[in-house]
Amino acid sequence: MAIRRCQGLLSAAGLSLTLAAPLPSAIFAGESPQEIRKALVGLAAYAGCKERHAGYSAERAQRIISSGIANNGWQSQADWLRSPQALRVVALTTDAMNKSCDDFDQNSKDFVPAMQAIDAL
Repeated sequence: MAIRRCQGLLSAAGLSLTLAAPLPSAIFAGESPQEIRKALVGLAAYAGCKERHAGYSAERAQRIISSGIANNGWQSQADWLRSPQALRVVALTTDAMNKSCDDFDQNSKDFVPAMQAIDAL
């Protein structure tokens, strides 16, 4: 099952499908670093949202991220998640997600800035 994209933007709902059923790394093998970074943002934002709204521990959130990276073959861009740009985009995206962490809250003041930050990757 592929991550759903809307005009090049990663959907949190599509991300949850990725977490439920890990994708073969071959799906992403030909993707650009920017596409992998968008997927990493979604993965990290989902984990952060779960930590914030579902009571996940920081360790559990980190395991979600680590497992997603390993299961999907995103190791080539994993270090980017520590960059100032990644931290900013993940924070905006996390803030724009709904409390169920399965989609964006389009009424959130953070929605448009998050979409712009993702689009700029």
